[in-house]
Amino acid sequence: MKCGDWMDAEKKLRIISEGQENGVSATCIKYGISRTLYYRWLNRYKAFGFDGLYPIKKTFVPVNKTPTQTVDSVLMLIKRYPAYGPREIKYLLEEIGLIISESAVYNIMKREGLSTKEKRLRYSKKRIASVQNKLPLFDAMTSGECWLFWTTCYGHHQHYGTLYEYTILDYKSKIACSRLYDRLSDECFEDLLTAVAIPVAQSLSFKTKYLCSFEAFNIQSILQSSGLDATLHLLKEEDLRSEIIEIKKAFTQHCLSYLMPFIHSNRSISEVKLLLQRHIRNYNLNHKLTYGDLECSPIEYHSIATGTNRILPLWAYIDRLY
Repeated sequence: MKCGDWMDAEKKLRIISEGQENGVSATCIKYGISRTLYYRWLNRYKAFGFDGLYPIKKTFVPVNKTPTQTVDSVLMLIKRYPAYGPREIKYLLEEIGLIISESAVYNIMKREGLSTKEKRLRYSKKRIASVQNKLPLFDAMTSGECWLFWTTCYGHHQHYGTLYEYTILDYKSKIACSRLYDRLSDECFEDLLTAVAIPVAQSLSFKTKYLCSFEAFNIQSILQSSGLDATLHLLKEEDLRSEIIEIKKAFTQHCLSYLMPFIHSNRSISEVKLLLQRHIRNYNLNHKLTYGDLECSPIEYHSIATGTNRILPLWAYIDRLY
């Protein structure tokens, strides 16, 4: 057994996260590991997610086999950036933690009939997110298939102005992405969607088919430009099932009760945003909810429901200003 393989995957992830926050050299000294081993773990995590931190099994995998998750991510990025070639798409994949060569990106483009700029432009315009009045069948939903979106006004405050919490939450697993903004606008929704929700969905291999929105932003065109292939449903009060209302109410109360004391303590807006970020992280990873006979966190439920061990991407464990 190689040095370091005795550690379990969760401890490796904690060491990786600590290295990103406190510095690689100090962290390696603290845990008695080499920088080479640290970066080996980091690169495996970026390439394969949490699964990459388990000891490598000696099973044969064709060298030219590209994971389905990576192919889906390439196609989504092509929809959003059809003018970009293989090199630019490769760089964008690296930003969301997927490591793949430029030639592999080109091979995916070629296989999908998207090897020229003109073909990619036609592909990006092929499907515009449709708006449906009829609600999807919620009882038949699987984890990662349907997102709910809403905003919550936190009121006007002397030091911040008016604050709004934007939330995108998976209906089945209750995995949530939330951020604070100082206005109601399409740009804020697009920021939450593209900077947080879509990367989380890609990391967890969501197969998102529906986005159900309480809000009337210009969501249709934002979905189209983001590359997310989902049907849009604009929710009306008379359409809502009591369960949806309860999901929204429970999560909103969970965030409000935590955040309002900090808002009233007149902390800086940057600090308040980071506090919410940490709270959502803890909620997704550790907050126990009831799912039928199960009691577990949203991430744990998604892992059980899908039979995978994937968890949030590395950047989701690190405080990020926005």
